[in-house]
Amino acid sequence: MDDVGELIERLALWRTGDGGYDETSLRERATVALQERGPEVVPVLVDRLDALLADHAAHLERVGAVTAVWDAWYEEGDALVDEHGVGKVFELERYRTVPSDSLPQQEPRDQHYQDPYDLKQGLVEALRRIGDERAAPVLGRALRDRACIHHAATALRGIHLDGAVPALLDAAASIEPDDMAFPELLRTLEHYGATMAQVRARFEAESGPQARVSLMHVMKTLPGDGAGRPADEEITDALVFLAMSRNATDRYGAVRELESLGALDPVGGPPEDGGDPWDAGFGGMDAPPPAEAVHAAIALAAQGDPPGHDRELVRRLRHMAGEAPSAARAVTAVLAREPRASDAELDLALRLVPLLHPDRVADHLALLRALHGLTSYEPARAGALRALRRDGMLFVLMLHEDPVLREEARVVFDDVAEPDDRERFASYEALRLGTWGRLVRRFRRR
Repeated sequence: MDDVGELIERLALWRTGDGGYDETSLRERATVALQERGPEVVPVLVDRLDALLADHAAHLERVGAVTAVWDAWYEEGDALVDEHGVGKVFELERYRTVPSDSLPQQEPRDQHYQDPYDLKQGLVEALRRIGDERAAPVLGRALRDRACIHHAATALRGIHLDGAVPALLDAAASIEPDDMAFPELLRTLEHYGATMAQVRARFEAESGPQARVSLMHVMKTLPGDGAGRPADEEITDALVFLAMSRNATDRYGAVRELESLGALDPVGGPPEDGGDPWDAGFGGMDAPPPAEAVHAAIALAAQGDPPGHDRELVRRLRHMAGEAPSAARAVTAVLAREPRASDAELDLALRLVPLLHPDRVADHLALLRALHGLTSYEPARAGALRALRRDGMLFVLMLHEDPVLREEARVVFDDVAEPDDRERFASYEALRLGTWGRLVRRFRRR
C-alpha cells in the first residue's frame, strides 16, 4: 500500500506518448495496479476524490461571492449612468452605495487555481473499474462537478446508488444538451427508471433558463409517449434569455428553436438585404440576435422574468444594445408601439437608447420620431427628453450627412432644447466642423 499515493497521482496522466496507438497510458497502468491491490484501496480513492470535489466546490463558492459583489457594482453603475447621464468612474463615485475602493478581490489561491479535472476523472474511472459499491455515494457527489459528470454517470450504471435520479437530474440541469456528458446522463436515467413525472417535477421547480431547456430535452428524449410532458411554449422565456447570450452557439440555437416554435413576433421590416442574417454565409452563426428576439427580451425583463434572472437579462440587453444594430429596431418598436407598451417596458427601452448604434438612416429616423412622440406622454417624457438631449443623439444627427435626417433632428432639437443645450451644441458644432465646415454648411442651406 506504500505506493498507492503515487499510483493515484498517475491517474491524471491519461495521455500516451508518441509510441503509437498501442501504447498504454500511465493512467491505464495505474488503474490496473490499483485493481490488483484489491478492495482495501477503495476508501483511499474515495477520500482523495472527496477532498478534490470539496476543494473545487469551495473555490467556486469563494469566487461566486466575489463575483456577486462586482456584478452588483456594475449593475449600480449602469443604473447611475441611466439616471445621471455620466459614465466616468470618478463621476459615478459620489452616487455609489458601495465605494469602488471597497470591492473584494479574489484570494491568491483562487487567482491561480487550476482545476485538477484530469485527476478527478481518473479517480472516478478507477472506482468504476474496481466496481465496489462503497464508491456509490462519492460518485453521486461527483455529479455536482461538471468535469466529472460524464465519467460518474457512466460509473453509476455499474455501481448502484440508491436515490440516484434526483442527483442525475441536477446534473442534467447543470449542462447543455449538446454537452458530451448529456447522452451518458440520459442512458443512466433510463437505467434507473426515471419517470416523466420525476423529470416534470424537477422542471417545475427550476427557474434557471438553461436548466429548464436542458430538462425539457430530457423529457423529449425519455422513452414513452410523452404523456405529462409540458408544452414547448413553457420554455419560451428561457429561450429568449439564452438568445441574448454572448456565446454565439447558445444564441444561435436559442433563436432557431424560438423560430421553430413560432414564438417571435415580427418587428419592423426585413434586413436591408432582404435575407436571413442567420443564413448569410460566412459569420452567419455569429450574427447578433434578430430584432424580434431583442424585442421579446425587453418585454420579458420589464416584467421581472425569468424569475431570479431578470437582472442578468437586463445586463445582456445592455450588451446587445451596444453591439447589435438589430437592437435599435427592437427598442424603436417598443417606443413606437400602438397600443402603447407598458410603462416598465418603455422605461427599460429608454435606458437602452443611449447605447444603441443604428446602422441605417431609416432606423435613425424611426428612433428619433418615436422619442419625440413620447415627450407628450407624461410617464415616459423625462426618459425621452434625457435620451434626446444626450450629445450622442441629437447633436450627431443634426450634423448628419443625410439632409432629411439632419433637418428633422434640428426640428426636434428646437422643440426640446433648453438654453444650455443650445450652448453645448454650438460648442460641439464648432469642434466638429471648424470654420471651413461651418461656411460649407451655411452655403448648403441657401
